[in-house]
Amino acid sequence: MKQMANTKMNADTKPSAMELVNRNLGRRYRAEKRFRFIGLFAIVCSLLFLAVLFFSIVLKGYSAFWQSYLLLDINFEESVLDVDNLAAADYNSLVKKTLRAMFPEVKSRSDKKKLYSLVSPGAAFQLQKMVLADTSIIGLTLSVRVPADDDVDMFMKGKIDRTVPEEERRLKDIQLEWVDELILQNRLEKKFNVIFFTAGDSREPELAGILGA
Repeated sequence: MKQMANTKMNADTKPSAMELVNRNLGRRYRAEKRFRFIGLFAIVCSLLFLAVLFFSIVLKGYSAFWQSYLLLDINFEESVLDVDNLAAADYNSLVKKTLRAMFPEVKSRSDKKKLYSLVSPGAAFQLQKMVLADTSIIGLTLSVRVPADDDVDMFMKGKIDRTVPEEERRLKDIQLEWVDELILQNRLEKKFNVIFFTAGDSREPELAGILGA
């Protein structure tokens, strides 16, 4: 009789199948919540990391979106531009002649070389493209905005300190004087760097872009 009572008591205290299922479901729901929380936390951390990385890239490379340009009054001389061979014309001479006209006091060969170096080599290619696209400009004088040399560009972006001794910087004192004069004449300024988005790789930093990347 006592044994039967114990058996009945054990049967009454033993959890039913439904109770066991409910307990397992509760643990499963809690485990799923923890898993979802961990997954959400991982996603938030990843997005935060990407945001910090993007901000760091923009902060360090934002200056690449701007480029220094010189405004030159180019005389597309017929004597230089042979209509029968426009691709091989000396467009660089047009740039040099304009610079000499802007700074007539520059006489020595070494100073002229420093003066010419203010303009990017890409200026000649720009003039060539203009002439090949429209030969009617031959014989005219047009104001053309051409890219400045990378050293000038770095100075304009504050990357070259003019207070550093002359022998320790790439732009010499006389070049800085010309740069100052060009700025005063509104002929040297920073513009949105279209080249950066439309050009490919180049040996000249101011002419390099991401198009071929």
